Amino acid sequence: MTAIRGLLTLVRVVGVLALALVLYAWVYPEQLGKWIGAASSEPAVPVAAVAPAVPAASVPAQAALAATGPAAPPVAAPAPEPAKPAVPPPPPVPSVQLSKSQAAMAQWLGLKYRVSPAAIGALIAEADKLSKSYRLSPNLIIAVMAIESNFHPYIQSEAGAQGLMQVMPRIHAKRYQKYGGKSSFIDPIVSLKVGAEILRDCVKLKGSETEALRFYFGGGASSDAYIDKVRAEQRRLNQVAAGARVPVDAAP
Repeated sequence: MTAIRGLLTLVRVVGVLALALVLYAWVYPEQLGKWIGAASSEPAVPVAAVAPAVPAASVPAQAALAATGPAAPPVAAPAPEPAKPAVPPPPPVPSVQLSKSQAAMAQWLGLKYRVSPAAIGALIAEADKLSKSYRLSPNLIIAVMAIESNFHPYIQSEAGAQGLMQVMPRIHAKRYQKYGGKSSFIDPIVSLKVGAEILRDCVKLKGSETEALRFYFGGGASSDAYIDKVRAEQRRLNQVAAGARVPVDAAP
């Protein structure tokens, strides 16, 4: 009985409190709203604010990563330098006025050696001046050029001879100094002048053009064949200059 009475008393108390709360809400509705709003406006703790537990083993690694800072951006590789040409192009051959015989030789040599007659014409005019200045036979220098290089200014022998007249720049470096150095051999006119000067000195040293050609070639058993080729080409050039018809396929 005592328990039942206690329970009934508790029910009465709860009912009185509930009735009082209803009456308060009906009399002071604004105050009750403030209480409810204050309770609901408390900020919730963001999930990100709570730091997750870090395993002990990862702490030193993170400290090292923080010390190093962000990774540096990759450095772009430097652009490659443009390739330089191995040999610069030769300077343009000046145009010259040729005589009738010189023009005939330029056409004949151009067909035979497949070189521009205009380019050969400038060499013929210069060789004619050098032959007179050095007291060499007409067309000898041109014949040497034909046999030595076929009028190709870039040709180089296994021994290192270069240019139209196949001069050894290592041996005759001083001769090129007045023309700008050894690299000036690519200028056809310079190569012609240096070769003609050497040929003139060979004549002075050996006493005749034949022996000068032998010395210019370098001597040896094959020097006779070289001399015959040069002299044969020289004779053909003399015939062309005289107006004769000479086949261009004649052996040099």
